[in-house]
Amino acid sequence: MKQDVHGIAVIRVNGKENGKEASLPTRADYLGWIAQTGLALTRCRTVTDALDAMTAQLDAAPFLLRGYVILVEAETLRLSRVASFGRAPTLPAALPLAGSLAGAAIAEERLVVAPPAASSTAAWERTLASESTLVCAPFHGVASRGVIVAALADGAGEDEEYGACLQSAAMLMCSTLDRIGECETQLRQRMQQIDEAHTGRLALIGRLTAALAHEINNPLQAIANTLYLLQHRPLSDEKRQRYLGMAQQETERVIASVRRMLDLYRSSGQGKRPVALHRILDQAIQQASDVLRERGIVVRCLYAPDDLRVSGFAGHLRFACYNLILNSAYAMPRGGTLTIRTCWQDDDTAPSVVVEFADTGTLVDEADLPRLFDPDGPVRGEANGIELPLSYSIIEQHHGTLTVQCTDDQVIFRVCLPAAT
Repeated sequence: MKQDVHGIAVIRVNGKENGKEASLPTRADYLGWIAQTGLALTRCRTVTDALDAMTAQLDAAPFLLRGYVILVEAETLRLSRVASFGRAPTLPAALPLAGSLAGAAIAEERLVVAPPAASSTAAWERTLASESTLVCAPFHGVASRGVIVAALADGAGEDEEYGACLQSAAMLMCSTLDRIGECETQLRQRMQQIDEAHTGRLALIGRLTAALAHEINNPLQAIANTLYLLQHRPLSDEKRQRYLGMAQQETERVIASVRRMLDLYRSSGQGKRPVALHRILDQAIQQASDVLRERGIVVRCLYAPDDLRVSGFAGHLRFACYNLILNSAYAMPRGGTLTIRTCWQDDDTAPSVVVEFADTGTLVDEADLPRLFDPDGPVRGEANGIELPLSYSIIEQHHGTLTVQCTDDQVIFRVCLPAAT
């Protein structure tokens, strides 16, 4: 049971009073000490800071001789952390408080006041009190549980005043530890989000690196073979020119691949901004035009009449669309049709923009559909297995979704992105 600072129940050991209410102290200097204690605790950012600040305030209180600020384990009365003031003796680590006045104060959430040489005190409490009155002021919050144990100075005056002072300080300590616990929880959650985002970026970088290596390796192999033939084989002028043309073409493919990666880098540096989706799609189709033309693939663009805009990195979105187009092209080595549709989608939360890539290429078993976006999942036709995981990662980082379904004669990839506001 939590008690308000204006009414703290008191347990008197070996005394006549039990259950008396201790109100706030009335003397101005005591109230000033409580205010200074609260101000000192507001500057604390860690549990150690709070313990140091509280013991410094207790050490400066003229009505106290010595004592401890004790934190206990959440489910037990075993000491977890302790800070001392006034040259109090060192307490053993993991000291059990069961059977002590401090333990009773914590368990019953009552202020405990014991006169000198009280018979019910534990050995360490008798050592602390010596010939003085002992006061135990408990606190119990969301993130903390503990007690302030202090020996009163001889002839200090009415112990009700000092008990109220210590109980007020204990409640200030409790509020401070709760605030610190909440801040630490928020910090852990933020760090976890940062770690997850960092992990996602590393995964994306790995996939981008694999994609770039694949795109560059094939042209470089072709260039190396062409150069070998030119150097070691007697060739006619016609063949020589044809091989040089092939090497030039493959070189341009490498340059184009590197340029796409540079676009990704520049796009990330510019930050997210509203981008025109139809322009992104047209650029992606143009980038894949050589592959589409080689395979005799017909592209049908069924765009919505509106100017659809999404918020994101233009280069990343273009690369995601480019990879979806490549995946469809690799699934149609002997030609086919790729239909790209766009439309608005209004739901209960926020408007979205939808793009569908429907191709007549290699169909996929229903059981394999969910695994298409895995790096080690099934591939379609001549695809290298990188295109779909890359697109999935990029769309996911833009808070969108990428799904796939298979009909009798088509495979349809559906991209849904939040509309730019």
